[in-house]
Amino acid sequence: MVFLLKILFVRSEKAYLPEVDAYIEYFNKTNDFLAFDSEKINKDYSLCDFDVIWEFKGLGRAITKDKIVVHEYASLSTGRMPYIKNRIKSLVNGKPDLRVFLNSEVKDGFHFNDNIDYCYRDMGISDEFINVQPSNKEFDFVYIGAISKTRHVDNLLRTFVKNKCGKICLIGTPEDEIYNTYKKYKDIIFTGRVQYSYVPGIASRSIYGLNYIPNIYPYNLQTSTKLLEYLALGLKVITTEYKWVNNFEIENRCSFYKLRNIDEDLDINKISSFSYINNFNTDNYTWKSIIDKSNIAKKIKQLYKGQGVYHD
Repeated sequence: MVFLLKILFVRSEKAYLPEVDAYIEYFNKTNDFLAFDSEKINKDYSLCDFDVIWEFKGLGRAITKDKIVVHEYASLSTGRMPYIKNRIKSLVNGKPDLRVFLNSEVKDGFHFNDNIDYCYRDMGISDEFINVQPSNKEFDFVYIGAISKTRHVDNLLRTFVKNKCGKICLIGTPEDEIYNTYKKYKDIIFTGRVQYSYVPGIASRSIYGLNYIPNIYPYNLQTSTKLLEYLALGLKVITTEYKWVNNFEIENRCSFYKLRNIDEDLDINKISSFSYINNFNTDNYTWKSIIDKSNIAKKIKQLYKGQGVYHD
């Protein structure tokens, strides 16, 4: 009889975490694990039924005994006083057996002062974005993600209307104020929140993918999943300029159109005449490749064999 380590991914119902589905598919294709999503199993479950408890960290922690505990930090704190929030999390969340960070910038931002093992797990792209068939272009631009004032999307749309840039499709749930202000414009299409599997088909009907990320902490340090998805779909990328995107552009030998001054640069003539370069290798960013590279599965098996299961 083969013994399989049971992993429970613990998350709230409202949390949008495409990596959970990717993890579950990945681990359930191995001969060593069975993985479960806390939001898709019987709510009467007990943590005692699992060998690995995997949490995506806000504040607090599950009370466990004799279980392997994984704390994942896919992003730094946002909003007001993010540095203080990071520090509070590092003090309150306790010691797991393994920490998972998006990248070194996220790890350094929490300032953990202990010897807990860790690994990096970057964002990946699902197969749905890789296998999309070419489609007719109905929109000039697509924007995927948070449609909020904190992401300065209201400024983007204001300039878009003023400069008469064409038709834009926004995929995601807009803030009420933004929606009410711009719903009257026929060239601005709000899809609302759609099932993730439908996103590639909608986005592929655009020419340009908008990666509109404010150049502020912590957004400017973290991977833009939508930029990866745009490239996988073969869209031409238009982006604000910030640290992560500049590094990515160099490392992947790409060339993106930069919105350094949105009032001047959000100009359809400049955008259409720019020489875009896409040397993005989707094989390096599939979820399987990303999780393989993280060595997470190997570390968990080592922990189970008794190499350092310790948490307070």
